[in-house]
Amino acid sequence: MITAPKNKIIIFDVDGVLFRGHFLLHLSKRLGFLPTIRTFLLCILFNIGKLPFHTFLKKVYRSFRNVTLEQATKVYEEISLIQNAKETIEILREHGYLVFLISSGVPDVFVKDLATRVSANNGYGITVGIDNGALTGEIYGQLIMPEGKVNIIERELQRHNLSWQDVIVLVDDRNNADILQKSNIGIGVNAQYSIRRQADYLIDNNNLSELLDILDVADANTYKSLFSGMRKQFAHSWYQEIRRKLLHIIIALVPVFSQYILITTLSVLFFIVVFYLISEFLRVNGLSFPLLGLVTKSSIRKREERGIAFGPITLILGAAFSILIFPKEIASAVIWIVAFSDTAATLVGKSIGKVRIPYNRQKSVEGSLAALAVAIICGCIFLPVAPALIAAFVACFIESLPLRAADNLLMPVGAGLILLCF
Repeated sequence: MITAPKNKIIIFDVDGVLFRGHFLLHLSKRLGFLPTIRTFLLCILFNIGKLPFHTFLKKVYRSFRNVTLEQATKVYEEISLIQNAKETIEILREHGYLVFLISSGVPDVFVKDLATRVSANNGYGITVGIDNGALTGEIYGQLIMPEGKVNIIERELQRHNLSWQDVIVLVDDRNNADILQKSNIGIGVNAQYSIRRQADYLIDNNNLSELLDILDVADANTYKSLFSGMRKQFAHSWYQEIRRKLLHIIIALVPVFSQYILITTLSVLFFIVVFYLISEFLRVNGLSFPLLGLVTKSSIRKREERGIAFGPITLILGAAFSILIFPKEIASAVIWIVAFSDTAATLVGKSIGKVRIPYNRQKSVEGSLAALAVAIICGCIFLPVAPALIAAFVACFIESLPLRAADNLLMPVGAGLILLCF
C-alpha cells in the first residue's frame, strides 16, 4: 500500500472512470441505431490506432449537429456514476488531496457540473459550439488537441507549486497514455489493454472506494463503513483461491458425462473455451461479459489482471485431451487428480505452507504433500493401487514445477501417457 500523502493532485478521467459508460455513446444511442453504430465503429478505429483522437472527436460531434442542449443535458444527467464516487472524492479532499476532473469527450459545462456534484476542486471539458440552444457540431478548446490534458495539468501544478511526482491519475483508455506515463502513480479503472499493461494499480469493479485502499486512506469513518468488508477480502487472497478452486473441481464432472454423451460433452467444453476467451478479451479492455465476466473477475489472481488468464483454458483442454486419448479409467483418474489434488495443493499451501520447494519458491512442500495424498485417493478410485501411485507421483511432480497455467494441461496428459507406457 501507499502511505497517504498530503497535498497531492488526483486527476480523474470522466468517461469510463467516473461515468459508467461513455457520454458520446450514450448521446448517440439517443439519436438512434445508425448514429450509435457509426460512433461505435469510430471508437474501434480510434482504439486500434487507425484514427487520430481529434479527428475521431470531430467526426462524432459533427453527427450531433442540431441536437438540442436540453437533450444533451438529459443524457448527461441519466448517466450512472461509478459506485461511491462522491463519497470517495470527499474523503480524498478531507485528507489533503486536490481532485480535478478532465475529459476530452464531455462538454465543459457538464464536467464542471459533475465536479460540483462529486465535490472535486474543478473540472475541465471540451468547448462545444451552441447556436439557438442546439449543438452546431463544432468543438473547440485545448482538450481536443494533442497534449491538451498534459498542458492543463501542468497549469494546475504551477498554480499549486507541485510537480508530476505529485500526480496520481485514474484513466481507462489510450487517449490518456501521455498523462499516465508522466504521473507518479497511474491507476487503470476497468482499463483497456494498453493502459492495463502500464498502470501501477488496477481497479476492475464499479466501486471507486477501492482507490482508498490503494492509497491506504483507512482512518475515515465513511471509509470504514463503505469498505471494511472488501478490505478484509483483499487482505486474505486465499478467499479468491477458494472461489477459483470451486470452479476448478467442476472439471471432475467431465468423465461422468463423457461416458454417456461424449460428443455433447466435448461440444460444451469447446463452447466454454470460446465464450471464456471472449469474456477475457472484453475484461482486459475494460468491459464485462454477462455473468461469465463476474465469475472470472472474482477468481483471477493479481498477476493475471493485466492479461488473459489461461488457467481455465488449459484445464479444459487437459480434460478434453484426456477423454479423447486415454481409456476411460485412466482419463477419469487423471482428470480427478488435476481437479482435486491441484485444489488441495493450493489451499493447503496458501493456509499453512512454510517450507518452499527449492526449484519453485512459489509452492510449498506442505501443499505438494497434500496434493499427493489427494491424488493417490483419486487414482485408487479408478485404478489398481500400483498404477494409481504412479499417476499420483507423476501428476504431483508436474504440479510442483514452475509451469503456471500449463500444469492444468500437463498434469492429466503427462500422467496418462506414463500410465499408457506401463
